[in-house]
Amino acid sequence: MKKIADVVVDRLFKYMNEQNLTQYKLAQLSGVPFPTIKSIMQRRTKDITLKTIIMLSDGLGITPSEFLNNDDFLAINIELN
Repeated sequence: MKKIADVVVDRLFKYMNEQNLTQYKLAQLSGVPFPTIKSIMQRRTKDITLKTIIMLSDGLGITPSEFLNNDDFLAINIELN
């Protein structure tokens, strides 16, 4: 089972690749500091807040619902400890 942070990183990679965005550009668009995004992408950040998800989603031009709309986020598919 994946951890929440791993699923978030997978989703970020998906949307960033689709839009040809760098981590730095996403930081500019979202308002999330570049070091925070870098830490998330390197899987060093374990607890990603809803506020960060909302800001990243906005920077990607999607709703938080779209970002979270993936079966990997279902309780049966994710490690919640």
